[in-house]
Amino acid sequence: MRRKNLVLLPLAGLCFLHVFVVFYLRLFEPVLLWSLKEVQSPMIHVVQSPMIHVNQECKFVYLDLGSNKGVQIRKLYEPWLYPGAAIIPFFDSLFGNITKSSRRGDVCSFGFEANPRHMGRLKHIEQSYRRKGLNVTFYNNAVSDRTGEHVTIYSDTNFDIDWGAGILDTAIDNKTNMTEYKVLTIDIVDFIRSQILPLKPKAVFMKMDIEGSEFIVLPLMLQTSTLCKDIITSFVIELHEWAKKPMGSTLSFDDLKKMMSKQGCVPSEVVYVDDESFLHDVIVDPNW
Repeated sequence: MRRKNLVLLPLAGLCFLHVFVVFYLRLFEPVLLWSLKEVQSPMIHVVQSPMIHVNQECKFVYLDLGSNKGVQIRKLYEPWLYPGAAIIPFFDSLFGNITKSSRRGDVCSFGFEANPRHMGRLKHIEQSYRRKGLNVTFYNNAVSDRTGEHVTIYSDTNFDIDWGAGILDTAIDNKTNMTEYKVLTIDIVDFIRSQILPLKPKAVFMKMDIEGSEFIVLPLMLQTSTLCKDIITSFVIELHEWAKKPMGSTLSFDDLKKMMSKQGCVPSEVVYVDDESFLHDVIVDPNW
């Protein structure tokens, strides 16, 4: 009988310990989970592409990579303010003629600008157009081959247009008065495939002027067969010669066209238009 009691005592102790542990875990489960999340989050943090919010069908898409002050998107919706701009006839041929009553409401535009200096103006343009039912969205992200990585953007503090701002300081003339910003990157291929393609647009036109980052983005686009006509109908791009050496690239237009032909698809059309007119924009406010 005594031996049985000796056996039962440890068993009872184990049962009590089990009940205590379960009670403790249930009582402090929120705290434990929060603590675990805090410990793990730096290791497993995943940043997804920004979600698109549109208020009508996107028959066409304009992807503006390197929006600067937003002039190109304004040319798309208000071309009469920019007489002689070289890009406008191409907009007309791809998206159809525009009238002041329609304002191309079936064209959805998504602009990416890495320089935070321009975002106040870009958001003003966005809000002004959205009040009129136009789908225009600007993102303060550095176009790249990955999402969620902080990069330094170099900006010429006293230069209003600041067209050399980017992940390189090569094009910044006054390096003694240079501002540095930390900006998150966006995997533009993932954005196109996960956010643009589901819209099923009839045509997608892309402008790429991203101050050297094209030598990061283009290899991924070619690797993933993104420069195909059924994904990007046509595009205009500026390859910055001054960025090739610091980016370790020798890519030329001829190289790009040859690589595009090997994607296993009908390649996107390359549009040879270099429209940098109205760099300072017009004095007419978009708040119409």
